Amino acid sequence: MRQTICSFLLLSLLAGCSSEPEAPLLQPQGEYRLLPLETTRRQVDALMQGQQEMQIYVQGHPNEVTPPVLFALAYQLYQQKHYHDAMFWFYTAQLRARSDANKSLDNSVQQGVTKLSEQFGSEISAYGLSHPDEMELAMVQTLRWDKTSQRRYNPRWVALHSTEVHNMQEYAFVAMARWPQIDQQTHREYARGFARLMVSLRQGSGLSLTD
Repeated sequence: MRQTICSFLLLSLLAGCSSEPEAPLLQPQGEYRLLPLETTRRQVDALMQGQQEMQIYVQGHPNEVTPPVLFALAYQLYQQKHYHDAMFWFYTAQLRARSDANKSLDNSVQQGVTKLSEQFGSEISAYGLSHPDEMELAMVQTLRWDKTSQRRYNPRWVALHSTEVHNMQEYAFVAMARWPQIDQQTHREYARGFARLMVSLRQGSGLSLTD
């Protein structure tokens, strides 16, 4: 299947695909320059180009990479027809990206995270909805793994998806002391949202998700 999305397309963090006009690279200023843009760009690019070494690295070090890298991993795994693994990493990336956005005081990053998820995961989402049993297995695995995994990347990466990134020097986040609480709350909300979706898909089967 021909790849139809660009590496890290959102906000023109990379140049455009060959089928699209090239967009200028993002050049953050001030505090934004300290965010892991170049590392994320390099890792996403390698994954989208199908580099096996990067795929192995990311799967072995998922807590060290930002969620956009996990989105790209999920996309590539889906192209390889590894559907369970693609869903697992996509849901993991989605959950982490949303919890990171919830730490930002800039509401525009929420829309940025939604677009990022759509760009990398539209096919994965459609597959999951048409295979609810497989989706449930992958989601339960995501929720259980998220409870025990220790994130070691900089959650402020999400500021790069703000509408203010082009004209601001500083970003705003809640105090770090509140981050664990936000992660836990986002985890619970994500689990509840998925449980409601499964009940709807199964026409009121009464699925209960305690994770």
